[in-house]
Formats: sequence, structure tokens, C-alpha cells
Amino acid sequence: MDQVAAAQFANFIARFYQNMATQVGNYLHENIGNIPADEFTILSNDQTRLISYSNTFFALSDAIAFEGADVYFKMVQNATNDINDALKKIQKTDTVITIAANVIALAGGIASKNTGMITTALTALKGAIKL
Repeated sequence: MDQVAAAQFANFIARFYQNMATQVGNYLHENIGNIPADEFTILSNDQTRLISYSNTFFALSDAIAFEGADVYFKMVQNATNDINDALKKIQKTDTVITIAANVIALAGGIASKNTGMITTALTALKGAIKL
């Protein structure tokens, strides 16, 4: 993966994480008072982590590339629309928590260039949202 492609992916994934944080925030706002306090705290913390990863990916640019990254980045890009669509329709807080946790794990895999972690997170997301 060349420097330009890596930078483009970093910006793409940063915007995805920004969008995820917004969606989690919207879910919290729309369901305030209906979500138990412990689940509210979990999702609030997840929203903070999503924002942090967004900022991390904006900063990474060309440093995000690794051997075989093209394949994994394509898998991530293919999943992002399904993840975004699923979050807009989900009404169960535990499912939102599961998706947010796996998206955070996915970010950890990308940032650490851990292909096993990327694959595991994508597999878990596939099961959670039926990709």
C-alpha cells in the first residue's frame, strides 16, 4: 500500500469512527431515561473511545499501512456501510454495546496492525449485525 492510499484509508476510517461516535451519541440522547445507568455509562465511555480512535486515525495517515493491508482495509471498508445502517435501526441497548465494543476492537487491530484482531472484530461484527 502506498503512502497516498494509506492516508486515504486513514481519513476514511477516521470519518467512520466520527460517524459511529455521533450515532452512539444520538442513540443515547434518543433513549435517555430508558437505558439503565450502567449501560448508559458503558455507551458513554464507548463514545469517548470512538472519538479518540477517530482522532488517532486522522493523525496516523501514512503510518497506518502494513504488509497485506490492502486486503484488510477492503474488508473494513466493505463492512462500514452495514455497520452504520445497523446502528440506525437497532433498538436494543445490548446490541449497540456489542457493536460499539467490536468497532473499538477493530480500531485497536488497525492501529496496532494486528490482522488477527481485525479479522476477529469483523467476524464478531458480522454475527452481531448479520453482515
